[in-house]
Amino acid sequence: MQIQRAALAAMAAVAAVMAGCVSGTQPPGKDQGPLRVLVAASTKDAAEEVTQAFAKDENIPVTVSADDSSRLATQIVNGAPAHLFLSANEKWADLVRDKGFATESRALLGNTLIIVVPKGNPAGVRTPEDLVGPKVKRIALGGPTVPAGIYARQALKSVGLWERAEPRCVSGENVRVALAYVERGEADAGIVYATDARVTAQVEQAYPFAESTHDPIRYPLVLLKAVGDNAQARRLYDFLSSRSAGDIFKKHGFTWLGGG
Repeated sequence: MQIQRAALAAMAAVAAVMAGCVSGTQPPGKDQGPLRVLVAASTKDAAEEVTQAFAKDENIPVTVSADDSSRLATQIVNGAPAHLFLSANEKWADLVRDKGFATESRALLGNTLIIVVPKGNPAGVRTPEDLVGPKVKRIALGGPTVPAGIYARQALKSVGLWERAEPRCVSGENVRVALAYVERGEADAGIVYATDARVTAQVEQAYPFAESTHDPIRYPLVLLKAVGDNAQARRLYDFLSSRSAGDIFKKHGFTWLGGG
């Protein structure tokens, strides 16, 4: 009988310890796993630096997945678990909201559209008209659903070059793939964001498109509700909109819109 009482007491003690763990003695974020942030490919480097700063300050792990915004939006509306979405245009952020997956959103960043060329500019591209000259065989840009590709097509149409340029265009699955074509010399020129040209020494900036040639380049930050009410996701959402995060984004070449 005494042995039974001792065994029951030991079991009760273990249960009490386990209950204490469940009630909140674990480190922040440990019970729910890392926060998952889906970001436009063009923001990958900056987003990773910003979220690492948050993770260090808050002791909350964060994972960043970067890809074409249209692909990420499709994943979200098809039930992929995520806490935040940083889109490279308003179209794909609007899709997520219209499908009922957004708690709220705010304009976070801006960017500039430019022509880039391989280092040394072997085709001598200095203006949009040079893209349809005899030395240019291939022009790299994002695919037709990729925000950077949408902006690029708008710009080429605006300057009256799309019909002649289209047969030379090769589409990347996201803007960083289009950039890689130019880096490797597989394309004579490419149309990407100004921030993309900063991540490699293998390309040169040849020409900036005027803002009037395409829709405003805006990056909305979306707080998602697919994972339920999550106070930690809200803290990351607010951090990404803070001045300290803005300083990091600006260091990477983005225009800071103040989160509003």
